[in-house]
Amino acid sequence: RNEDGVDLLTSDRSSNLYTISLNEVASNSFTCLLAKASSSQSWLWHQRLSHLNFATINNLVKNNLVQGLPKMKFEKDHLCSACEQGKIHQKHHKSKTDFASNKPLYLLHMDLCGPMRV
Repeated sequence: RNEDGVDLLTSDRSSNLYTISLNEVASNSFTCLLAKASSSQSWLWHQRLSHLNFATINNLVKNNLVQGLPKMKFEKDHLCSACEQGKIHQKHHKSKTDFASNKPLYLLHMDLCGPMRV
């Protein structure tokens, strides 16, 4: 819903699957859905399909799984900043490779189980 309480998108549910007609979504009244869309159709559909990767979008076209999706080859010609930020991971702490055992008996290795029968 938008700020005025008007439904922007409706869907039908059949056999636990929601189907959305994308032809109805692409109306001029839904400017909020198209406001950040790129001029190319590849990026427009990449954003409409929740930043789905282009190989999967091409698979959807090939198998005709999305109504209203144009029959074309979708290509990635630049990086999507939203996808790039979503893949950022915090750097791991640098592991300590050298163990400072400069005193005798500072580091001990022992067998805690004792002899075992084989």
